[in-house]
Amino acid sequence: MAAALLVARREVRLLRRSRATLGAGVLLAAVAWLPAVLLPLRRGTLGIAPFPEILPLQIALAAVVLPLLALLAGAELFAGELEDGSLVPALTLPISRRACFAGKGLGRAATLGAVYLAAFASAGLAVAAVRGPTGWQDWVVVTGAGLLVSLSTGGIGAALGAAGSGRVRAFGAALVTWIVLVFALDALLLTAVVALAPPPPGAIGEHGHEELAAPRSAGGTEMPIHDPHARAAEPEEPTAGALSARLLALSPVSLFRLTCLAASPDLRPRLALAMPGGTGAGLWSTIVAGWLIWLAGPLAAGLRRFLRADLS
Repeated sequence: MAAALLVARREVRLLRRSRATLGAGVLLAAVAWLPAVLLPLRRGTLGIAPFPEILPLQIALAAVVLPLLALLAGAELFAGELEDGSLVPALTLPISRRACFAGKGLGRAATLGAVYLAAFASAGLAVAAVRGPTGWQDWVVVTGAGLLVSLSTGGIGAALGAAGSGRVRAFGAALVTWIVLVFALDALLLTAVVALAPPPPGAIGEHGHEELAAPRSAGGTEMPIHDPHARAAEPEEPTAGALSARLLALSPVSLFRLTCLAASPDLRPRLALAMPGGTGAGLWSTIVAGWLIWLAGPLAAGLRRFLRADLS
């Protein structure tokens, strides 16, 4: 543990002097501030938009930009120093590769996480000071979920660059992974969720008063009103909402959106309409399990590749 903390302090010192850290801070500030500034410009005015107006654009922008920044930062974690050979002297010291991996990951996550929180906290405080605190809970939710998706995709980037294949190949793999996660896989999962969604309200009431007089079971058969045990006799199956939540957990980007909707006081009713039967404790168990897998899985894969990397 002491060796890992020593490597983490070294990583923090290197990042403080790096121009890449300053560039990452500027990009994160742009992601945090642009929605609040751009929305008033669409109306031809100058100022800052309130939290309820910012939220949809903030989620859309963060879902695209944050994974890209995190993947590139993670890919450079080991690929840069392994290519330059600057990490080899540190490994000749009585420090295990596991401690080196944990220390560098901890140092980079702490530094860039602090930059991330500073950028989003400054934007949130400015919006609250100018337009009032209404909807600040949604901003906190998006900020927290954005930090989770950044850490998870940063771990994926670290796993891509841990084999010592060089910066170019690591960055290329990170860009391909970003395209797959943000566009291809996300679109596929959203298509599946739409297919599982309930019918629109226009399809309800087509049978007139008979539809109200004869309650129907999940299979569509009429269910007598006087039998209280008829519904209980049906086998319990996962609802479409529960299946949709599990599908969205297959991608960190989709899981980011699901977390924002589930934890937001204002957007939670919309989620209940889109995913009936998929909210509640079951939804949160899926979200927590999904984040644990996406946070721990890439780190385990990256450590495995780093232990097998040829540093000669």
